[in-house]
Amino acid sequence: MKFQIVAGVVLMMALSSCGTRFNPANWGWFSGEPKQESLAPSDGYADKTDRRPLVDQVTSLSVAPTSGGVIVTAVGLPPTQGYWEADLVSTYTTVTGKPAAKDGVMGLEFKAIGPLSPRQAGTPRSRDIVAATFLSNQELAGAQRIVVVGARNERASRR
Repeated sequence: MKFQIVAGVVLMMALSSCGTRFNPANWGWFSGEPKQESLAPSDGYADKTDRRPLVDQVTSLSVAPTSGGVIVTAVGLPPTQGYWEADLVSTYTTVTGKPAAKDGVMGLEFKAIGPLSPRQAGTPRSRDIVAATFLSNQELAGAQRIVVVGARNERASRR
């Protein structure tokens, strides 16, 4: 019995100098202030800002009804060849990040990443890029118009 008590005291003294979770002093009972744990990532939150530029011109817009909403398709004309990763990005979003209408208008921006190296202009037909997105009936609630915006113009369609 004496050996167990002595071994326990020696073990407690050895562990008390450690910064491990086995150290009773690290359990929060003996320190005056509780540790402030955070759910935030240690390296911060990722920057989700879309830095793609607007496509120069929106040349056409079509809105095709489906059973659960509409498919919005736009054709854009960038200044040179080589644009890629084109998307229609909502200008207004809800708290959850879903597209939303504001003041009766569902605004979409036509964005694409430019070429990584300088490219020739080429013919307008060779520069066309297409982007499409699905908008549900819930996302379109209250929207009377759908507007796709480019850098120099915009196209609109009534619902």
